[in-house]
Amino acid sequence: MYEKREMNTKNRNESVGQASLKPVGQASLKPVGQASRLSELTWRRHLPHYQLSSGYYFITFSTHDRFILHPPQKDCVFNAIFFLDGKKYELYAAVVLNDHVHMVINPFEPLPKIMHSIKSFAAHEINKMLERKGKVWQNESYDRVIRNEDEFLEKLNYIA
Repeated sequence: MYEKREMNTKNRNESVGQASLKPVGQASLKPVGQASRLSELTWRRHLPHYQLSSGYYFITFSTHDRFILHPPQKDCVFNAIFFLDGKKYELYAAVVLNDHVHMVINPFEPLPKIMHSIKSFAAHEINKMLERKGKVWQNESYDRVIRNEDEFLEKLNYIA
């Protein structure tokens, strides 16, 4: 279904695989507790979205009407994800499946801005590649605050 790949600069210049992981030792997680402040609670469409002042997130977003992403379109999604790594977030893992994407990130910017950047860039490239117009992504995305190291490892294992 997907292939694991270590994330590094060399891989980003190759034909992109379908799953990427950073070595776990690069994350320094602190449990989310009372010290972490909820900086924003928003409702975008139907789901609540919590944005902490700092923290790690497991994010899932899906294609519109279960549009199937084939390998060239998956590469477009990975290119968008990798391009923003180090600029808008630190990426720890990502997998692009046939109709949805999972990521584990530590954001530097609000999640809505990050999701807009990834989705809009990838959608533009995919539509250009397929010579079509229209929606590629569902409007909503699912984000979950990762509360401790065990949950962080659980999400990495789920993606891998």
